[in-house]
Amino acid sequence: MTEAKEKIVHWCNILLSEKVNTAGISGGMTEKIAALAEDARGRNLVVPVVGAFSSGKSSMINSLLGENVLTVDIRPETSLATELYNSPNACIEAVKSDGGIDKYKVEEIDRVKENAAKYQYARLYLNNSRLREIEPLVLVDMPGFDSPLDSHNKAIMAYLERGCFYIVLSSVEEGTISKSLERRLKEIEGWGREFAFFLSKANLRPQGSLNQLTAHYQKQLDDGCITPVKVIPLENNSGDKVLQCLKNININHVFGSIYRTNLLDVCDDIVNAINLQINASKKDAAKNIEAIKEMEESVEKLRKKAESELEDMRRKYSGSLVNEVITDASRYLNNSLEELTMIALSGNQEELKRTLNDIVRSALSVSFKERLEGLAKEISIDFSESLQGVDKVMKDLNLNENYMQDMIGKVERLMDDLMKFDPRVWANSSTSRKDGMSLQGELIPKQPDEQALKMGFKALAGAGLASSVINPIIGVVVMFIPELLGEILKLFGGGANIKERQKEKIRSEFSGRVFPDIKTRLRAEIPGQIRWQIDLMIKEVGEKYKEQIEKQSEIIKGQAAEKSMNKEEAEAKLKQLEAVSSDVQAIASEIKAWEK
Repeated sequence: MTEAKEKIVHWCNILLSEKVNTAGISGGMTEKIAALAEDARGRNLVVPVVGAFSSGKSSMINSLLGENVLTVDIRPETSLATELYNSPNACIEAVKSDGGIDKYKVEEIDRVKENAAKYQYARLYLNNSRLREIEPLVLVDMPGFDSPLDSHNKAIMAYLERGCFYIVLSSVEEGTISKSLERRLKEIEGWGREFAFFLSKANLRPQGSLNQLTAHYQKQLDDGCITPVKVIPLENNSGDKVLQCLKNININHVFGSIYRTNLLDVCDDIVNAINLQINASKKDAAKNIEAIKEMEESVEKLRKKAESELEDMRRKYSGSLVNEVITDASRYLNNSLEELTMIALSGNQEELKRTLNDIVRSALSVSFKERLEGLAKEISIDFSESLQGVDKVMKDLNLNENYMQDMIGKVERLMDDLMKFDPRVWANSSTSRKDGMSLQGELIPKQPDEQALKMGFKALAGAGLASSVINPIIGVVVMFIPELLGEILKLFGGGANIKERQKEKIRSEFSGRVFPDIKTRLRAEIPGQIRWQIDLMIKEVGEKYKEQIEKQSEIIKGQAAEKSMNKEEAEAKLKQLEAVSSDVQAIASEIKAWEK
């Protein structure tokens, strides 16, 4: 187990065995801490290797491994996202859309690739010292940009959410950062991820020419990226430089970014529970009963609000969100008009379809990511209006002066945690719905059915927050792209003069018919997906408030049993609680200072 994992598990063990049990805190706290430790033990950090078809991804990974395992020069239609793990038992697990697994020998990798259309992704296990050196990082050989649209979309969306860091390759033969790669880099940064950029096949250029090309790539990155990234040439697709780059990743920092908030929330829960016990022990029974009664009434208010105001909240949150997403998509399309026009003039029909799909998917990915995360916060604040009564009681009784602020912050962090992607859920989930599809499937009903709502937001978040919304919409886009491009496809061909005259016609077709039609279709599809998300978010936010209130109510109720203690016992208990609170606050200070 890595140092970072050991540190997280150590803190969890102390909080669980020494603090929570000593303070007598229940309400699911034990289960929460144990689950956090278990999650850290099993956590891998996914590093997708991204680039165009024939950019040298597989060759570079083979070089890094020190053995030729991955097939090179394969056809785009045989591309399959492949995760690489170190294991004494070498084999391949090809994972189907329903979660089923077909097992192969490593020597049968070509057979797996030939059947790529059957699988969602593959796990390749090798007894390899290089993979062992970079654990818990897991490299992923990604499909190239020229792979079929369905597998390309699934892989891009899944690993955008899963990746903690990216290795990006562009070949010297490409000569520049393509528009497709530029969009991918914007998506990676839009999801708050970092990447390293390598210029592959550098040995194909003389040193002087390579220096000029490297400078050209560097200027493109400097002009287009938020975070400074250095272009690193790779001679003979050498994996040594990539290996060193991976070793330089601060694993402690990455694990800190994943678990710090959760650990601090646990510490905060423990301290608040202790403070509530201490304050409630100083109140007479009547005052505590008053607080419990108000808490129970608040839970009922939350339930009524979720039922009676559901439609109002749907309208309130969905209208502007739909418009904003479509505006973002429109801007992406308009900015890509010249690129699409030139591809249409080239006569490459498949590239035109892929590019149009890529533009729409990229726009939706970045836009939904930004806007759905803010939506949970708005819903949390909206629900908090139902808690004014209990907030007043808690303050009047001096039980918690910051009750409302603490509660809102807690629920927002819980929702944020639920919306983070867990790769093991995606890998293993095969949850079925009434329509027979899994949560990873392309079809999601426009209305949330009863079973989906019962499964709750965690199941949806596990399938990938953005992909659960975007994949169904992109599935529709893919289906109607040939129809939309019908008139443009008729303009293909002809000599230079004909093509020049065709340019304005094609440009006019895109801006006057294709783009507006895409926006119309998106406007028909997006509201249903947004509605489902909103319904699940509303349900989950209400549940989180309810859970928090009921935990606190149980603590106050528990003080009735403490009244039977004599004075000496009560004072000893009070000192014990204060000591635990002090210890937990010290642990919280350690966690805050850890690898920021």
